[in-house]
This record gives sequence, structure tokens and C-alpha cells, in this order.
Amino acid sequence: MPIHGENHWSLILIHISDTRDACVIYHMDSIKTFHDHSQIGALLNTWLDRGLGLNMETMVVSIRITQQTNNFDCGVHVLYIITKLIEAGKNGQLLEYLENGGLPKEWGTDEIVSKYCLEVRELLISLVESDA
Repeated sequence: MPIHGENHWSLILIHISDTRDACVIYHMDSIKTFHDHSQIGALLNTWLDRGLGLNMETMVVSIRITQQTNNFDCGVHVLYIITKLIEAGKNGQLLEYLENGGLPKEWGTDEIVSKYCLEVRELLISLVESDA
């Protein structure tokens, strides 16, 4: 789930245990210190309890991802990581990566994410032009 606060996007993935008594909130942020993990945990714990009626123990784990080198590509980083997490889920490797505390280094360098940004830009342009 993408989250937004203070002009910055980051990503969380919530893993609820099979017994539904505990969950791990995996937080992925392309500016490591931007969003406060404890605040995210408290807000999501309230949402799980009040919004979904799930009273459970929660733990927030920071997942190592590629760090952006500018102040404006956070949204692109979130989109890129979402696509990679979907691929990992299809391959049955998602929990393994998350439990090991980081995503594979080959998933992202700033150059790879910048290339992805250009691909998204081209896709958006083609969609706009096809509607014109």
C-alpha cells in the first residue's frame, strides 16, 4: 500500500499471520529517514483495530531498498518497487526477500529506477496521445 505524508511517498506491505493474531508491517522508503516507522506502526495498528476489527500485535520492519538521489522521484520508486514485489510474489520469493530484510540489489540502482521513470513517462505520453 503506497503511503503519502509531508510531500513524500513510501510503501508498506502488511503480512497478517495465518492465526490472525499478529502482523508484520514491512516499510520501504527511498529516503531512509523520511517517514517515522513507529508513527506508521501506530497509525496502521489503529486502522487494523478500528477499521478492520483486527486486534493484533504489530511490528514494523524497515526493508532496505534503492535510495533516491534527488527530492522528486519517490513516487517512481514506489511504482518500481510495487512491480518488483508483484514479480517476486509470482515467483514465490516475496516473503523470503522480506524476511531477509532487503530486496535484491540487482532490483535497483538509481540508474535502473531512472530508466523505469522514463518508461513510465513514455507510457503516459502514449496513453494521452491515444486519447487525443
